[in-house]
Amino acid sequence: MQQPTFPRDLIRTQLQRTRTYAALELRPFETTALRRRLRQLDNRISAHPFWQTAAGRSPSARVELRELVREIQETEEHLSDQQRRILRCIREWAAAHNGETPSVREIGRIVGLSSTGSVAYQLGQMEQLGVLDRSVNRGPGKGISLPW
Repeated sequence: MQQPTFPRDLIRTQLQRTRTYAALELRPFETTALRRRLRQLDNRISAHPFWQTAAGRSPSARVELRELVREIQETEEHLSDQQRRILRCIREWAAAHNGETPSVREIGRIVGLSSTGSVAYQLGQMEQLGVLDRSVNRGPGKGISLPW
């Protein structure tokens, strides 16, 4: 059986839910805000339109979503601090600019790398790990896409 292609917003919401749950495990006291956030994320996941599609109605779809998120988290654990800063920079930029990603120069300026070669090297390493995808035919410096 082929794994369904999950919408990015659903993957991001499941990632947020998993991280919120992990934070809840670490803090046994004063958990009201985390529990409220967890409930909101659960509701957002349950009400997502994907579950009304043929792929979403599959009995294993929810399990596959959780497994995909687990794989994403394991991959992100292998990133260096520099690569995590670059990934955070790309995500924040994309969120602020309607999905458009920053150029290599913009990434370097934001994370404090003066050499575009250093940024390109880190992006190449991240691409090998599967954290991002770079395409040459997307325009100058804007060929970065995040799979989630």
